Amino acid sequence: MMTMSATFISKEICRNYIEEFLFGRAVDPNHDQRQLPGSIGVELECFPYAINADGEILPVQLYGNNDSLMNVLVHHSALKGGIPRYAFENAFNDKPRSIIAAIDFPEGSSFHFEPGAQIEISTAPCDSIGMLSDKIHFMQQILQEISKQTNFQFLQCGTCPWFSVDQIGLQMNKSRYRAMSRYFDNLNTFGRQMMLQTCSLQINMDTGSDWDTRTKTFFAANLLAPFATALFAHSPVIAGKVNGHKSHRSFIWQQLDTSRTGVITGKAKSIFDKDVMIDAYLNFALKAPVIFIEEFRDEIFPPVITLEYWINHGVKGLHPTLSHLKNHFSLLFPEVRLKGYLELRSVDAPPPEWQMVPVIFYCGLLYSNDYLEKTLDMLIPFQDDLQSLMEQAVSGLESDVIFETAGKLMQLAVEGFSVLPESFQNKKILDQAISFCEKFTLQRKTFADIYLEDFRKKKI
Repeated sequence: MMTMSATFISKEICRNYIEEFLFGRAVDPNHDQRQLPGSIGVELECFPYAINADGEILPVQLYGNNDSLMNVLVHHSALKGGIPRYAFENAFNDKPRSIIAAIDFPEGSSFHFEPGAQIEISTAPCDSIGMLSDKIHFMQQILQEISKQTNFQFLQCGTCPWFSVDQIGLQMNKSRYRAMSRYFDNLNTFGRQMMLQTCSLQINMDTGSDWDTRTKTFFAANLLAPFATALFAHSPVIAGKVNGHKSHRSFIWQQLDTSRTGVITGKAKSIFDKDVMIDAYLNFALKAPVIFIEEFRDEIFPPVITLEYWINHGVKGLHPTLSHLKNHFSLLFPEVRLKGYLELRSVDAPPPEWQMVPVIFYCGLLYSNDYLEKTLDMLIPFQDDLQSLMEQAVSGLESDVIFETAGKLMQLAVEGFSVLPESFQNKKILDQAISFCEKFTLQRKTFADIYLEDFRKKKI
C-alpha cells in the first residue's frame, strides 16, 4: 500500500494514488447491499445577503466587525455545539494570520466558506436518506435562527441574482483562492463568476465494493451529468439580469477551463476495464496546468506547467510530492470528481423544499445494481454526444432529446430508489421525488422557470 510522504512522485505513483486513494474506500468483503447500498452525503451551498430597514438587498462581509457574518455564525453555531476550526494563512505581502476555515459539529457535519462568502453545509456520510435529511435540516435551522434574529438571510440557487463580482469581492483571503483567481483571470472572466457568484449541491456517493461496480458507477455518473444539469437547473438570473439560460452556473463552468472541467468517459466497450478508466483520469490530471504550489504561494505559472511537466522537469528545482499531488487533484473540477468517493457536481443549489430530490435521482440510478445496468443501457447511446448535451443542458428541458430522456431517467430513479433497502429509504422524501416528476419534469419545467416567474413579478 502507498503511504503519503515527501517522496517525489512519478506517473506510476500518481496512477497508484488514483487507484488506491481516489477510486473508493475499502469496503468490507462481507458488505451486504441488501442492508446498505452505500453511504450518502452532500455539500450544499447558499448565498448570504442582508436586508436593510428600507428593504434593500445588500451584500455581506464574511469577516470584519463584531456584526460580521462570521461572528454571527460562530455565535449561533456554538449554541448547537459548533466549534470553529482555525487555519494559518499567508495574506498577500503580510505575515501569517489565523482564519476560521470551518465550523465543525460533534456529529461530523460542518459549515465551510467559499471565496465569495457562500456558506456550504457539508454533512458527514450517512447510512440513509432520512439521516442525511435530518443532518441538513439541523444545519439549516441554525441559518434560519440567524435570519430571525438578524438582517442576514440565505438563498439557495445556482447563481447570485443580485450582486456583481466587484460588489462581492474575494472574501476568503486564502493563498489557494488568490492563486485560483489569478489563474482564471488569465483565461477569461468566468473564473471570478464561478468563485464568487455560484452555488451548487454536490452529492457524495460511494463508488462500489468491487471494480466492476466502480467502473460502471463512474461511467454512468458521467453520462448522467447533462440530464442532472437540465432537470435541476436553477440559475436563470445573475447580478440583476436574466441571463438567457436555465442553468447559467453550468454555462459558467463550461466556459471556464476545459483542461480541468467537463466529463471523463471512454468507449463503453473499454471503460468497464478499470485500467482504461484509471488511465483516463490520470491523463486528465497530468494535462491540467498547475494552479498553486504552496512553497511559491502567490506566484503565477504559465499554462505549459502542467502536472506532467512538473513531474518530468520540476519547477525551480522543486519536484512534486504526494502532498502536492493531493492539492493538484483538489483543483480539478470535472462533473464527477474522485475523492475516495464520487463527488457529483452537476446540480445547481435547489430550493430547500426540493433539495433531497437530486439525491433520490442519483441514488435510485446508481445504488441498485439492476437499475445501474438499466441506466447504462439507456445512456450508452449518448456517449459520443456528451459535450453537445452539456451545452444543451444549460437551457433546461428545452431540448427534445434531453426532455424525453430526463423524464425517463427521473421515473427510473423513483423506481430504483423504491427497491433499495427499507432502512435506506424514506417514504416522505420519495413522495417528494414523485411530486417533482409530476409538477416539474413531466410539465417540461425546472426550478429556473418558477424562479423567473417570481423574478419578473419582483418577488425576488
